Amino acid sequence: MKLYKKIAILMLCAVMFFSFAACNPGDGIPFLSTKSKTTLPDNTVTVTFPEGYTIVQIAQKLEQNKVCSAQAFLEACKKPVAGIEIDNADDRVFLLEGYIFPDTYEFYLESDAQSVVDKFIENYNSKITDEMKQRAKTLGYTMDQMMTLASVIQKECDADIDECANVSSVFHNRLKDPASFPKLESDVTTFYISQNLKDVIGYQDGVALENQNGEVKKYMELYSTYYRSGLPVGPICNPGLKAINAALHPAETNYVFFLTDESGEHFYYASTNAEHNANGLKAGHFK
Repeated sequence: MKLYKKIAILMLCAVMFFSFAACNPGDGIPFLSTKSKTTLPDNTVTVTFPEGYTIVQIAQKLEQNKVCSAQAFLEACKKPVAGIEIDNADDRVFLLEGYIFPDTYEFYLESDAQSVVDKFIENYNSKITDEMKQRAKTLGYTMDQMMTLASVIQKECDADIDECANVSSVFHNRLKDPASFPKLESDVTTFYISQNLKDVIGYQDGVALENQNGEVKKYMELYSTYYRSGLPVGPICNPGLKAINAALHPAETNYVFFLTDESGEHFYYASTNAEHNANGLKAGHFK
């Protein structure tokens, strides 16, 4: 009998072993895995913001992901924050445009809008070093001016960010020679008003500037580099590190013009107006 009992016990153990082995993780039986999985709490969400997004686009994405209301975020971005020195603060649509650093974030659902802004600003401050700020001074600019230039570079190079150092050189060369090139003439600075801020300030398509409302006229003259000399009054998007570094470290060139083909992917540079016109033919702008 003792032998039979031992055999029975061994058979029972074998059945239990194979039953456990056949189970999958998550079938109700505790299971340890060599690959630990990080799971987020149910009341959080992870959101990625691409380089070059404007504050309006970021606000919309935050609301879509139930982080906070778009309007509350936009209002919070009009307020100053510690550690960010803004030039011409009273003339900007959104004070913090340029400083809402593009990255991937984890937020609590239904957060306070100011706490969301603070998280973006904390990330920005962690990325901008003292060396970068000193480099801006060496070039003769404030860091805020470099963030403004970086935002223009970012939008100009959205299709090919690897071109940003050359594009930066064009703008730096024009800024160094205001007598010859009083205006940067960057289309993206106009698009910021006519497209990105269209619903915020009431821009009307197909209506001449003189017939637009007062806010449109005001901000077009402050941001568009076809109207304003030098840099726009402030950033036109939130640039990534590559564009920021390009603003601080332009390529060494004699370029003062550039254009792209219709795809925006092929860049053509020129040092003279004649070369620029020839590039226009190459790019297919003139038939």
